[in-house]
Amino acid sequence: MKKYNIVVKIVIIIAAVLLVWFAVIWAFTPKGVFRNSYSTLLYAADGTLLNAHIARDGQWRFPPSDTVPYKFEKAIIAYEDRYFRFHPGVNPISMFKAAIANLKRGSIVSGGSTITMQVCRISSEKRERTYWRKFVEINRALFIELIYSKDEILSMYASHAPFGGNIVGVEAASWRYFSRPATSLSWAESAMLAVLPNSPSLIHLSRNRNLLLKKRDTLLKTLHEMGEISNDDYSLALSEPLPESPSPLPSVAPHLAGTMLKEHEGEIIKSSIDTRLQTSLQNMADNYAHEYTTLNNVHNIAILVKEIESGKVIAYIGNASFKADERFCNNVDIIKAPRSTGSILKPVLYAAMLSDGLILPRTFIVDTPLYLDGFSPQNFNKSYSGVVNADEAIIRSLNVPLVRMLRSYGIDRFLKLLRSLGISTMNRDADHYGASLILGGAETTPWDIAEMYRQLAYKLNNKENSNFSQSSLWFMVEAMSRLSRPEEEAEWQQFESMKKIAWKTGTSYGGKDAWAVGMDPRYVVVVWVGNATGEGRAGMTGVGYAAPILFRTFSMLPSGEWFEPPYSNMQDEAVCRVSGYKASQYCTEVDTIPIPQSGARTSVCPYHKIVHLNKEKTMRVNSTCYSVSKIVSEPWFTLSPTQEFYYSKCHINYRPLPPMMPGCIYNEEKQLEIVYPENGTTLYAPKDLSGKRQSIVCEAVHLNPNAVIYWHLDNEYLGSTQDIHNMAIQPSAGTHTLTIVDNDGNRTSIKLEVKE
Repeated sequence: MKKYNIVVKIVIIIAAVLLVWFAVIWAFTPKGVFRNSYSTLLYAADGTLLNAHIARDGQWRFPPSDTVPYKFEKAIIAYEDRYFRFHPGVNPISMFKAAIANLKRGSIVSGGSTITMQVCRISSEKRERTYWRKFVEINRALFIELIYSKDEILSMYASHAPFGGNIVGVEAASWRYFSRPATSLSWAESAMLAVLPNSPSLIHLSRNRNLLLKKRDTLLKTLHEMGEISNDDYSLALSEPLPESPSPLPSVAPHLAGTMLKEHEGEIIKSSIDTRLQTSLQNMADNYAHEYTTLNNVHNIAILVKEIESGKVIAYIGNASFKADERFCNNVDIIKAPRSTGSILKPVLYAAMLSDGLILPRTFIVDTPLYLDGFSPQNFNKSYSGVVNADEAIIRSLNVPLVRMLRSYGIDRFLKLLRSLGISTMNRDADHYGASLILGGAETTPWDIAEMYRQLAYKLNNKENSNFSQSSLWFMVEAMSRLSRPEEEAEWQQFESMKKIAWKTGTSYGGKDAWAVGMDPRYVVVVWVGNATGEGRAGMTGVGYAAPILFRTFSMLPSGEWFEPPYSNMQDEAVCRVSGYKASQYCTEVDTIPIPQSGARTSVCPYHKIVHLNKEKTMRVNSTCYSVSKIVSEPWFTLSPTQEFYYSKCHINYRPLPPMMPGCIYNEEKQLEIVYPENGTTLYAPKDLSGKRQSIVCEAVHLNPNAVIYWHLDNEYLGSTQDIHNMAIQPSAGTHTLTIVDNDGNRTSIKLEVKE
């Protein structure tokens, strides 16, 4: 019984000692062993290293890997710890030999450390070589061996061993010394890296190269004798020279890497970037930036390419990257920078109105001067068409018709639609943006623009009807595919090899932003050109600067089929060839064509009417002045006076209405209109530099070019005009009525408000 009690006491004492020992070692062992900062690595879709950012502590230390390259594993074990796979973390024989050597020298010349003990040493902040530190390393090594497998311990060593200078870990060393991953190193290269951690401060590429070469070749001989290397491989390995100096790490997609660093610091980022395309586009962007800098002091360019189906980014050019341009903010990632949209949103509004049955693809939109409480949009060429087909308004990127379309659709409604498509930057209310929203009165990023158009193309490809009908999107891309291409692409339709793409350009106010977006069924591309500082440049437009880059980008992408027409979402309809409305009984030229099913809700053509003429068809008549039996009635394409004034200038075949026969009582459409200001407009009284009030010039039009117009402000007669109907007025602050009357007694009036 006494013997039994003694045994129990001994077991308890041993257990207590072991428990205390484990507690002490646990306290000395950092959780996870290593607590370092790591480099941020960006890889391409094919596994190519694109870019790397140095760790916070200034070391090139790649994130740890779970595996060790085969050749390096064999080399490091042969050189550092041949019995690594068999000892419990400490090799007593090596320790004994080291102790004898140290006693003979009278100092510590050998530590007898195993790889596990070296893991303990390099993971510790205290690395002095003392007997106490050696004791701590031994205990920690034994403890680590209980927790981790041999492969895990070897991976820790390979990922954290010093390789000279600020290079830590075999993967970082492989890229710095040989510009490729450690898995692709030769035996000679693996052996060179294996001998470096033993004394990285003593042997280096720039000093003691002969000693480094000798150590490498000695290790190669050992590996050959162990049977790891064949005779031929051994001979070839010995003949390989050492690298001359460390190489810079890859710096492809620097702006993407910089952006990802903010979200994934110290991580391995596996992107969907196509290395070849990324490199080609970056070179192209740099070349264009050189050209534009010389041409017009335009310095910055961004290009984004996404796959339609997957949404993956295959090219991300955040800016021009050549070093000569660093003073021009080429470090700014434009892809995520909000910029004024210009006209880039116009096709989306067109598709939305088609989808809601508000217009047909070629419905007439009014294109006459427009004044909206201090906002007066103008077309790029400063001219007007009177009326223009909706698709032509998109093709020609006309501002005034699109502002009218936005007002019809609703600004707040359009804002909500844009947000649902991923536009994240437009966070103000509709009153803040106003009607200028469609012309660049709001900002968004190339990233959001690309995602918005990608979603639209995806919906069309996959026959989705959410937000938009398929047919509305198909008519949108068809209109976008008919845009006139830049000068160097002017004859594109003559070449079968030229790709059909849907595209749109945009230019912001003051020439600050030049945009181009394009898509086909496989890819969407967004290009932005300008200055990151916000400086505008005269003559910089989306067509002239961004579009050429867009088409060059598409020339580098694989060709494919065009979007498939969604006929199941269409219906055949008789449409007026001129106005684009559903044909009325008075339309003289009618085409039966597919339209969106939602278009069935639109009204019939209001522009063709029956006109009553005398038998010579030279004058309009009615029963008050002409015999009913002699009246000739025929359909006629009619416009309002303002619309006709501009339409007739650009349509030489336009037939104006014949004049009314004298004596006839007029009871039809308006003969005259006030073009400016519009009814209900608020005007601000202009003043010169001295503060003197200036005149406001009003404008009117008449269907009869020979008519005389008499002008009245409130009840005061102002004068008359003929041929050109402009009248200068100087109204006081307040509300006024402007009235015009022609020599036949026809009249029209508007209300206007004047503010100081």
